[in-house]
Amino acid sequence: MSRRSPAYQIDGRVSIALDALDERQRRAVGAMIANRDRFLESTSDPSRIRKISRTRPLYALEAPDGLRVIYSHVGDEIVVMDLMHQATLDQFRRKTSLPNDRRVKGEEIHQEVS
Repeated sequence: MSRRSPAYQIDGRVSIALDALDERQRRAVGAMIANRDRFLESTSDPSRIRKISRTRPLYALEAPDGLRVIYSHVGDEIVVMDLMHQATLDQFRRKTSLPNDRRVKGEEIHQEVS
């Protein structure tokens, strides 16, 4: 389930992720995403935002304790999609940046077949 207001939506995954945080983190992130105006205020510092997709309008906003608020922003429409740790984003980036031939820095990666 997601919460929706004009041009601002929070996906249900965010609620699940918030439940896994401690109270301090939950309050900090909750304040950032409480409503569209607060979210826009949180994104006003471009140094806190990273584009995370080459082809889609997906961004990661820095939050306390290495957390990132994942969102999409197209025109006036903002969708807060997920909440994750920077380490998780880094792992995903490493996995998706491997070339199709599964080579890293000239070394072949062998996969065991069972």
